Parts: sequence; C-alpha cells; structure tokens
Amino acid sequence: MELRQLEYFLEIANTGSINEAARRLNMSQPPLSYQMRQLESELGVRLFERTSKGVVLTEAGKLLYNRADGLLDHARSTRLEVAKAGKKRVLRIGLTPTTVETMMPCLSAFARKNPDANFEVHDGITYTLYRYLIDGLIDLSVVRTPLRLDEVEYTVLRQEPMIAVSSIEMQAEKEGTLRLSDLLGRPLILYRRYEQLIMDAFRAGEMEPDVFCRCDDARDAMLWAKEGLATAIFPQSMASLCEGMQIQTIEEKSLWTKILLVWPKGKTLSPLVRAFIDITKNRFETE
Repeated sequence: MELRQLEYFLEIANTGSINEAARRLNMSQPPLSYQMRQLESELGVRLFERTSKGVVLTEAGKLLYNRADGLLDHARSTRLEVAKAGKKRVLRIGLTPTTVETMMPCLSAFARKNPDANFEVHDGITYTLYRYLIDGLIDLSVVRTPLRLDEVEYTVLRQEPMIAVSSIEMQAEKEGTLRLSDLLGRPLILYRRYEQLIMDAFRAGEMEPDVFCRCDDARDAMLWAKEGLATAIFPQSMASLCEGMQIQTIEEKSLWTKILLVWPKGKTLSPLVRAFIDITKNRFETE
C-alpha cells in the first residue's frame, strides 16, 4: 500500500466521484481507477461501491478512511523529522479541547528551555488521541478520565469537579455550589463523553434526571445552554469558555475527573519526550 494510493483514495472518498477526484488530482481517470483496483487487490477487499451517482464507501472503505488521515499525518510527521534531523527536534503531542489552556504554561516553559524543538499538535477527543498514541502517531497526550490505562504510563496533572452551566436568564434556585439533587427538575444537556459517569452518579442516589439533550461536542452543548434551553454539565476546565454564563460547581466527588499526561507503556522515550514529562510534572507538583 503506497502513500500516494491513500491520497488518491481519500480524494475519491471526499468527492464521491472518480472523475472529480481525477480532475482535482490533475490526472486522467483511467490511471486513477487502476490505482484503486491495485489497492483493493492488495487489501483483498472492495473499498467502493459504484453507483449511478458516483461511488460510496463499503464498510472496509469506511475503516480505511478513518485510518488514512492518521497514516498520512504520520508520514508527513516522519518526513518533517527526517528533514530536520540534526537541526530541529519534533515533539508530537495530543491535546483535548478542554486541556489546551491547562497545558499552555508547560508548553511555553518547555519551548523556552528547548529552542531547538518544534511541536506537532493533534487536537481531538480523549479516545481519538489515545488511539493515536497506541498507534505511534504521537509521542504523548493529555487526556481525561474515565479511560482505560492498561496500555499506558501516566502522571496525574490535576483533579477537578464538574460544573453546571446555564444562561444568566435562567434563575438559579440555589446560589453557590450544587449537589446533584439540586439539578432534579432542570432540563439537562449531557456531553456524551461523560453521560455514563453522570447518569451513574444520579442513579447511585436513586435519582432520575430530566435529560433534554445529548450531544457529541462540549462546545455544542455550551451553545444550547447559552440559549437558555437547558443546563449543561462539564468538567471545570470548560469554565473559561463559558463567558457570560452562570457557572456553579457540583459537589459530588464521584463526578470528579483527572487530567493525565500519558505515554506508551514499555516504550523507550526520547530525551525530548522525557524532558517534557519532567517539566510538566514539576510544574503541576508546585501548584
């Protein structure tokens, strides 16, 4: 499987048309079709179904599509590292949207102490970054619990509670911190990443919340809350993104999450990666 074949495959998948993909790739259609037949032959599966309207991905094609971007990113990263060998070192790190602000002081301190280092940052949700780490696409990542940790080594950076976020117009029945019971009767927006954790906490107290909406992106949930439709529940580090909104801490310890710095278990770490781990540990230990 060649990298150019993956690039061709992604272009066809994104356009839904071999002809349109060929046009964008500045090549004719027959050689592009030939490359795809070669790729399918090598993998032993069909990647596309041809229809009157173009092409659609098979299940095997969808799997390759989900991996192809990461593989090409890894290839580009490798080219960058090789090209800069002896000049610049590259730290490949994963950051979730809710941990960027938390990590910026560490990234800044590391950059000042290592002026010969460049960064390659991958943004994504915890589960995506964990997969990138195990697949070797990044060197280390900042993630948040709950998460299985049997394949990684880690250090705990911070623990934090959940917060309830509402529009200013929604009249709070209680000032200050909240218990889960204070949220009963309120319509809630749950970020699906923490849905199970939150629902388990409610049910442990024999309570059934009013779930108005479930969504896959915490930023979407925040916009729904801003419109006054419901109260969203987030980790506390999302508070900086909730300007102009009513924010209340939820007391329940069962809802606390941990921010972790993780790296592959049993892998020999480069001096650059080890230096970043040490700087990060020292910074959070002195907080």
